[in-house]
Parts: sequence; C-alpha cells; structure tokens
Amino acid sequence: MLKHKTHTDIIPAMFISTAIAMIFTQLAGYGAVLIDGIITSRVLGSQAYSGVSLLGPFNGIVLLLSGGVSVSAQVISSQAIGRGHRNKANCVFTVALILDGIFALVLVLMCIFCPSYILQVCGVTQTSHPTIYPHMLEYVRGYMLGIPFMMLIQVIGPIIVMDSGKSLFSVSALLLFVVDAWCDLLNAYVYHGGTFGMGIATTVSYILQSVLLLTHFMKKNSYFRLSLRGFTPMLISEMIGTALPAFTLKLATALRDLAVNRINIYVALTTAAIAARGMQNDINTVLFCFSMGMSKTLLTMTGMFYGANDRRGLRRLFASSVRMALVVSGSIGLLTFMSAEWIAGCFTDEPEVVEFAAFSIKCMSFALIPDNLAVLYQHYLQGINQRKIVNVINFASRFFIPVITAFVLGMLFGSRGIMASIAASNFILLGFMAMIVYMRTGTLRKFLLLSDDFGGDEDSNIYASIASEEDVMRESLRAEEFCLEHGVSRRNAKLIALFVEETGVIIIENGKAETWQKFRMDYRLSLSGGKLCITLRDRCGHFDPRAFYSEHKDDEPEEISGITLVMKLADQVKYFNAFNSNNIMIYMDTTKGKTE
Repeated sequence: MLKHKTHTDIIPAMFISTAIAMIFTQLAGYGAVLIDGIITSRVLGSQAYSGVSLLGPFNGIVLLLSGGVSVSAQVISSQAIGRGHRNKANCVFTVALILDGIFALVLVLMCIFCPSYILQVCGVTQTSHPTIYPHMLEYVRGYMLGIPFMMLIQVIGPIIVMDSGKSLFSVSALLLFVVDAWCDLLNAYVYHGGTFGMGIATTVSYILQSVLLLTHFMKKNSYFRLSLRGFTPMLISEMIGTALPAFTLKLATALRDLAVNRINIYVALTTAAIAARGMQNDINTVLFCFSMGMSKTLLTMTGMFYGANDRRGLRRLFASSVRMALVVSGSIGLLTFMSAEWIAGCFTDEPEVVEFAAFSIKCMSFALIPDNLAVLYQHYLQGINQRKIVNVINFASRFFIPVITAFVLGMLFGSRGIMASIAASNFILLGFMAMIVYMRTGTLRKFLLLSDDFGGDEDSNIYASIASEEDVMRESLRAEEFCLEHGVSRRNAKLIALFVEETGVIIIENGKAETWQKFRMDYRLSLSGGKLCITLRDRCGHFDPRAFYSEHKDDEPEEISGITLVMKLADQVKYFNAFNSNNIMIYMDTTKGKTE
C-alpha cells in the first residue's frame, strides 16, 4: 500500500474557534456575575455582598439540575449526530427541554413558598446572621423569575453552538453582560432597589438572552427541531445514565460550597474574611470560564468523534485541547497573580478585605492550569461514556478533596488556609486522576481509555489531509489500492476511488470560492466488519451528496458520475453541519458485487 504521512489542521481549527466562542460566552455571562459583585460591594456594602455570595449552594442546586440535563443532551445528541441519527438528536433535545422546564418550575415554587429553607440550606438563618439574612432573602425574591430562563440557556446554548450557531451564542452572552450591568447601575444609582433590584437585573438579562437564542430555531437550516419522533422509555433511561456524572459533579459542587461555607463561617474571625471568600468565588468563576469554555467544547466534539468511531480524531482533539489549556491558563494565571491587589481593590476600599482578597486571588492563580487539565479530562471521559470513572472523579474533585483540604488548611491557618486550599486541592486531584488511569490500564500512556479494537487497527484505516487537487488524485489512487487489498471487487474499488476524486474536487472548488482561510479537508477511509466508511470533513461551502444525487440520478448513461453510482450502492449516506464544519459519511457493504 502507498504510505503517506500527513498532518491536518481541521480538528484543531474546529476546536479552537469553537472554544474561543464558548470562552467568550462564558466570560460574558459570568462577567455579569462579577459586575453584580463589584456594584453590590461598592454601593450596598460588604454585608449585602456577603449575603449574595453565600447563596452559592442554592445556585449550585440550580446548576445541578440544568447542568445534568444539558450535559445529557450534549453527549447523546453529539453522538447521534456523529452516527447520522437526526431523529434521535431532536428527540433528546425535546425531552431535555421538557425536563428542564419541570425542574425550573419546582425551583421557582420553592423560592415563593419556602425561601427561608433555601437560606438555611446555604448555612444562614435569621437568628444566626440577622444582618446578612435580609439581603439574601431580597435577592432570591428578585432572582427567582430568572431561574427558568437561566436553565433554558444552559440547555439550548451548547446545542446552538453544536448547530453552527456560535456567533449567535456569543452575541447573546454579550447582550446578557450589557443588560445586566446597565440594570445593576440603574438599580444602584436611580431606583435604589437594594439586593432585590440586583436580582431583578439578573432576571431581565436572562430573559432577553433567552429570547435572542430562541431565534436560532426559527431558521430553516437549523438541525434541531422540537420532535418526539422515535421516543421510547429507553431514551429516558439513557439520558438519566448519561446525566448522572453531570448530576454527580454539580451535587458534589453544591455540597462542597455548603461545607466550605460552614467551615469558613466557623473559622472566620471577621466579616472581611467571609467577603474575601465571596470575592474569590466570583473571580474564580470568571477565570474558570476559560476551562469551562474549552471543556464544554471538548465534551460535544468528543461525542461526535466517538460516535464516528474515530480513534485518531479523538487523540488529535484531546491534544489540541491540552495545548490550548496550557497556553491560555498559564497566561491568565500569570496575569492574575501580578494584578491581584488591583483586582481586589475593584471590589472595595476596606484594607482588611483587600488584603484577604488579594491573597485568595494569588492562590487561585496557581490553580488555573491543574484545574483546566482536570476539567478537560473529566469532560472527555464523559464524552466517551466512562460514567463510573467520571462519577468517582467528580465526587473526589468537587467534594472530598476540596472539603478535606479546606478543613485541614482552615484548622491550621484559618481563612487564609481555606483560600489556599483551592490551589492545593487541584494539584492533589491531578495525582488522584493519574492513579485512577494507572489502576485501570497499568500505564499512563493509555489515558484515553479506549478499547483496543476502537476505530480498528492502522491497516484498516486511511487518514489524510487534502489541500489540493493533487492530494485528491493521490488519495483516489490510495482508496482503490486499499479496497483491492481488503477484498473489495475491482469494479466497486474503482467506483469508490472515483467518488473520492469527484467529491474532493467539488469540495475544493467550494473551498476556494467561499473561504479566505487556507483550505484543508480531513479524509478517512475505514473498514470494519465488512463495512466500508468514507468520511470527508471540511470548513468551507456546503456540499451534500444526497442533493447532488437527487439532481443527477436520472442523467443519461454517458453523464453518470462516480458520485451517483456510489450513492446507488451505498447502504447509508449521511451529511450534517456541526461546529461550522461539513461532514459527509458514506457506508457501503464491501461484499456487494464481489462476483462482478
């Protein structure tokens, strides 16, 4: 067989461009939270700010429910897309919205009828903290109507990005940031609505972002539609099983916030320490937008490549995510460490609070790289259905390790120890994850945790990067030789080679005409269990071979093309656009025509 070593940049380009959009979206959304904190602290005082920050466990419960539903929809939908099962992807999307709405209704009713119980769960009662309690209660009353819209955004946002709508998602996040900041300022300096007004500002911003995002599904070319076609009770079971790691993660996070809240209240000598811890949480949330943006991108893209049974694609995807994580988190961590005092000063002028907060921010800057790597790996494992391992890591990373570390360091060094625990626990977590991999595989080299037969062996695959018509001709010859070596009839081998040639040339012509970037197309030819699969992936103009076949199937015999003939022989032809990339997958039974 002809040997040809190639390098391709399609997957890194897909990952980086999507991750940048997701990071921006996360930053805009959580930047609004940061603005809330700064304005609340500056205008309403540290008591009000402490009260709002102590609502973290309740926000964790909200994210626990919406996050679990969202991850389930992302994983199953992306795997269904990778296999070309559009009906299943739409059904999962629809069921996710129904479940999300039910959970949101329950949470709003809790806020209306038993808000004191919510505050008690957060570790605060009217007796124990009489100055903080009223601020928390008022914020909940203003914030509660925004909960359904926030949960809706959690579900449809990643789906829209998957459906090549990352620009709209980014614009919607910017809208959220601008509206929330503007409403906060109006509340602080015009209406004087206190923490209730801050909650209302958040609600209004979530409503407007949701309305803008929903316009995506009005487009005719949207991949996702509301549909229960193909629904079975087994789908609910699959969604629950897939969502379980996400529920575990969010539950562990909520329990961690609750436990650390109580530890911090216990060891803190002043309100300044509590306020500084709240500032650390707010800034931590914003800084970890980088890791969350990358990990959410990795989660959905992993599902797509896992569904396509593409080992090399998964390896390249994970490597791209790690490289980006090291560069971005390292740079952000260094910048954060150097500007810690300035960042703390944005919240308050109180010297004691600034001192505590600056120390906490510096500790947090050391945690960025290990946290990013850990979160990426957790989401990768979620994308390949390693649920048991993910559940173990989730509870270790979000509850046991940080709570034990915070308790030990808190007992030894007080509030400073709790603030430092965020960095220490992340380094401990990396060691724990390495131990899990070694116990599972006997070596750290198999950290992708894929079965030995996943994707087939090297002799059963051809991978290439196509950038020119010369590359197309080369791969056409390789395709014919590959097919003949694997027992495909000579006639079908020639047809497959002709299909690669004609399709490749058409895509290249589209690429030259419709993209300013250097053209690249991923090409894979694989054979497994007698089934041949041709995969073409590019980031330029659309070319759907199904539409081509519909237009040319009745052509005169002398005008019949290789594309048309292969389409007639194919068992399945799948085309979809995801992450702004076009994907063509042709499946054929190689035993057909062996006697020809």
